[in-house]
Amino acid sequence: MTARRRRWILAGLAVGLFAALVWAGRDWIEARLLLIILESGERVEDLQVDRVIATLAIEPGAVAADIGAGTGLFTRPMARAAGGSGRIYAVDINPELLLHIETTAREAGLDAIRTVLADEDDPRLPEPVDLVLLCDTLHHIAGREAYLRRLRAYLKPGGRIAIIDFHRTSPHVFPSLKYARDDLVAWMESAGYRLERELHFVTDNFFLIYRCHDCPGDPDGDISG
Repeated sequence: MTARRRRWILAGLAVGLFAALVWAGRDWIEARLLLIILESGERVEDLQVDRVIATLAIEPGAVAADIGAGTGLFTRPMARAAGGSGRIYAVDINPELLLHIETTAREAGLDAIRTVLADEDDPRLPEPVDLVLLCDTLHHIAGREAYLRRLRAYLKPGGRIAIIDFHRTSPHVFPSLKYARDDLVAWMESAGYRLERELHFVTDNFFLIYRCHDCPGDPDGDISG
């Protein structure tokens, strides 16, 4: 083997090792980036987190889920509203973000928060909930209509789903990830949800709250709707 060939082989091995390390640490890298982006002052101001939480009217003792919880920006105030007798599930597919939420919840003394490592097509909630919040999350899900239908099994009868997501004209997400408000309305109606309220104060986002009067509240049951 020539020295030149040996150098190329070693270089290839080095590139492969680097790629493997990046792949293995992708959750950590993504989490570090999202910690900067998701709680930036501009985003928090645009989302009007406190106003969203007030609109959701979470009662003490409520059981709710923040799906796509990210850094816990909404999880923490949801837990404060639910109080010590409530349970707020922070749901995400990135374990590093869930570790961050656990740490910040512990530091804030928010005992109501529980973390859930989800699958991409299933939130894997351990029990039915009164409320599901998806903020800037649904556009990341490939099978959106099927996912929304699956959520029926995780809602108590009369439970609510609140969805905040980007308008088509929003500059904050790739065009390929955007969907229209009318698409969401069609998916939700097809799954058996009924629109209860629509808000217009979140910058660059639509905000719709649905209720499911006939949701089974049975994660192990039929999810066909």
